Amino acid sequence: MLLAIDTATRNASIALYNAEGILAELTWRSRENHTVELMAQIVHLLDLLHAQKSDLQAIGVARGPGSFTGLRVGMSVAKGLAYGCSIPIMGVPTLDAVASAQAHQSKSIWAVLAAGRGRFSIAKYTSRDSTVNRSSEYALVDVNGLIDFVSRNGENTADAIFCGDIDSKLTTQLAQSFPQAVIASPAQNVRRAGYLAELAWARFQRGESDDVTSLAPMYMPHESVEGARA
Repeated sequence: MLLAIDTATRNASIALYNAEGILAELTWRSRENHTVELMAQIVHLLDLLHAQKSDLQAIGVARGPGSFTGLRVGMSVAKGLAYGCSIPIMGVPTLDAVASAQAHQSKSIWAVLAAGRGRFSIAKYTSRDSTVNRSSEYALVDVNGLIDFVSRNGENTADAIFCGDIDSKLTTQLAQSFPQAVIASPAQNVRRAGYLAELAWARFQRGESDDVTSLAPMYMPHESVEGARA
């Protein structure tokens, strides 16, 4: 059984997963309370399944981009569990998990993550055989930079879907700039750890893992527009 942990933003999510799929999942608006809430919610999720920490076979964790504090808390708990239970750990880019929720789409997928102070992390993905692959750099942008980044990297925004941390204000701005694009609904945009768990479980099944000592959060640089590769 794999435990997936995503505390990349104020929205937190955890899931328990095995070869049969999601066994239990919990998503909540944590705001800045990750430190207090995370371990208590992990214990709660294990209790729902009458499971123990000793039943865990692997840990998957969102490695960023995301907030400094959120990523640090999630990574610390994940590494502590992996080290304490002597089980493998897999870091998963947060935007990969966001895009994975749209793996059934034939459209270009633009995954968006709120980065605070009016900024967003964004990357473009394509889907083939229900598997998403990143096809652009990661970028940290303000709203104008986001629109410019999409315009420069989107061959046909009429064949695109935007998903992730998209509030009503950003929805309006995207609809005005790309009127033919699809914008995922609020329910579709909830970042769920089940998708992160699927990606981590696939790596686990391939025998892949990250070094528990050197695995670190991926923070985006603070410039208003900047690209980064994983």
